[in-house]
Amino acid sequence: MSDALSQEIAGRFNAFAAPYLAAPGDSFAYTIKVEHTMRVLALADTISREERLPAPLPQACRVAALLHDVGRFPQYEMFRTFRDAQSANHAALSVRHTLRARLLDGAPQVIRRLAIGAVYLHNKRTLPPLRNRDLGIVARVVRDSDKLDIYKIMLDHFSQQASEHPELTLDVRDEPDAYSQGILDAVLNHRPGDYRDIIYINDFKLMIIGWVYDLNFRASFRLLQKYGYLETLFASLPQDEQIRSLDGQIHAALAARLNHA
Repeated sequence: MSDALSQEIAGRFNAFAAPYLAAPGDSFAYTIKVEHTMRVLALADTISREERLPAPLPQACRVAALLHDVGRFPQYEMFRTFRDAQSANHAALSVRHTLRARLLDGAPQVIRRLAIGAVYLHNKRTLPPLRNRDLGIVARVVRDSDKLDIYKIMLDHFSQQASEHPELTLDVRDEPDAYSQGILDAVLNHRPGDYRDIIYINDFKLMIIGWVYDLNFRASFRLLQKYGYLETLFASLPQDEQIRSLDGQIHAALAARLNHA
């Protein structure tokens, strides 16, 4: 993060998060979101650089990455969950609290518009048609960066024998051999999963595996391969014929995108 505006927004974000971090008993949930935000920022910077995005898009990507989960703090404070279906749309909350806390004061109008638009769009199941090409690029960079870091968060959580924080996987059931056929069918048919349909932890794993079809940049696929997230996820799923078939399909899709110039 090299520009002065992004550094200023980062300082404002940290100041916004500070009272939540000081809340007795809740620091873990809020710390996770602060750390997630900083990793998403770094990923957005990497993707912007590797894709050689023209100015002012890299700066807009950094600012949007910093602000994309601002709404998670008031969401958890009010509802004690990160599950939007049981609380509120955290992207809309992020826009509302970004504006209310004046986190973008002094930013150029073009950066404000691109950042606010990308924040609002970052959690949509699929992006709607956008007339503004630059907004589409910034939104896709933030969406890819967010997904790539959620892989890490989930794998860190799944590796624990008995997590004290089931809210990270939206309080779903941990039954090692169970998954929902509807979730698997959606991934096999390249359809985005729906958080509302998730019952088991394996459903969550299948849904994020299916994000391969929703990543947008070659740099994103390179990072996904580099960190080996897919291999780790598949190794933790039931080893039946359907899962093996999905494994082959997903890795073929990844190889095709990596080989696409």
